Amino acid sequence: MIRTYENEKPLVPKRKTYDLSSFKGINTTVAEELLPFNYSPKSYNFCFGKGVLDPGYGVENAYLKIGNVTRQIKRRGITVKFVRFFRYTMHNLTQRLDRLVGLGDDGKLYDMALNVTTATFAPVTGTYGNVLDAVPYVYNGDDGLLVSTSTGLYFLRGMVMNRLSFSQVFTTMCVHSDRVFAVLKLDEYKLYFSDDFNPANWQISLKEGGYISFDTEMGKVVKVLSYAGHVYLFFEHGIMRLTAYNLQTEFRLQKLYLSPGTIYKDTVAICGDKIMFAASDGVFVFDGVQIKKTMEEISDLFDADQSYAHAVHHGGKYYLACRLNMDSTIASANNSLVVYDLWRQTVDVAHDLNILSMVSLDFETVRCVLANVAYPSDYIGMITRVGAIDSTPTAKLWQSPVTTLGVTTGKKFLREIRVRTSGSGTLKVWLDGTLKEYALASGLNKVKVMATFDKLRVAVASSAADARVTLAEITVDRYGE
Repeated sequence: MIRTYENEKPLVPKRKTYDLSSFKGINTTVAEELLPFNYSPKSYNFCFGKGVLDPGYGVENAYLKIGNVTRQIKRRGITVKFVRFFRYTMHNLTQRLDRLVGLGDDGKLYDMALNVTTATFAPVTGTYGNVLDAVPYVYNGDDGLLVSTSTGLYFLRGMVMNRLSFSQVFTTMCVHSDRVFAVLKLDEYKLYFSDDFNPANWQISLKEGGYISFDTEMGKVVKVLSYAGHVYLFFEHGIMRLTAYNLQTEFRLQKLYLSPGTIYKDTVAICGDKIMFAASDGVFVFDGVQIKKTMEEISDLFDADQSYAHAVHHGGKYYLACRLNMDSTIASANNSLVVYDLWRQTVDVAHDLNILSMVSLDFETVRCVLANVAYPSDYIGMITRVGAIDSTPTAKLWQSPVTTLGVTTGKKFLREIRVRTSGSGTLKVWLDGTLKEYALASGLNKVKVMATFDKLRVAVASSAADARVTLAEITVDRYGE
């Protein structure tokens, strides 16, 4: 048949609008071509809440509220960085004092009472080198902090540090059934326990202290915790449970878990009725009996080296300072904060920050996660969804997967992208690998692209502290279907 204008029908495209909103979160374990358009293989410094992108986690000033007085938690007259934090509560005849203790990078301890109007960090007399662990303890009727340092075992109450032992240098400790259970630095394949009510007496006998030896199958003991009526031992490659009530002869051990990966000591944290920890093969939730892997959607992002990883629990969330394999200006240290909500089972990532230390504060005068940030600035503050660190906005990114929109035949024509934002930013569009960028202003942005493509990727970037994305959709004409 001869083709003529009279018998040939014009090619009419099918126009379709794709919704990028209802943002679902990050997923790096599914191939991008198979991911739904509203999942992201790469996103940071945004939070996923109620289907929109909200300002992500950052660090802002932390304040004590003492009656009508508000006082910032900060270093006054000292220049040290705090590499570890501890907390405890001390009572005397007239008052209760909630205390925060920081280990400075100068090897000294600094104490702050959190419910006095003159609260400030003050140095505790003496230099103690490395503090390996510290736990709240009541000794001879006085409550304080039991502190294991490289120079021995001490009891800290207020500003007074009393040495209990020269030889007992423990890497990890817990208090359970009136005894202290601990692991010696010189022998990390044994669990030692003190006499009842006396952390100064480690004499080995059936009526005083003692120890339990382990073989090397699960490696060294890296963490001990008193949890749910038992002592839990976290080894490099496993978990055991010790039932330790009355007599030593009634102590019972049970092996619970043999790990193919290596458990990171400082990531083990009690999270309400569960324990969470990070290992070289992922992040796990443990209920005392069963182990379940979590955060699997970002497991590909975790760096093989987590030497500096540490974590705390606060308000139903697990805060993990770690190293992720994403573009970063930080080398050989933590470069991210991953926040896992145990109730919603969601993950948010704050990126390009190095947190040296964190502590959960849950007192009448302050409730927050307090952190000493080393980068992008040396700063002490509380972790919140503020979208900035020390008033400097974080660089935020949400990126879609590469997609063909499920169409493998015919031509596709990208007409328009609509984005509604709070705060300025940049829309990035990759058409078959070629990048185009468009400025975004606060409000509804209608970006005319008018270009053909086979594969498409879209990203929204912003350096505004209050950046928020509530709508994102693309309009495409599809031919030849």
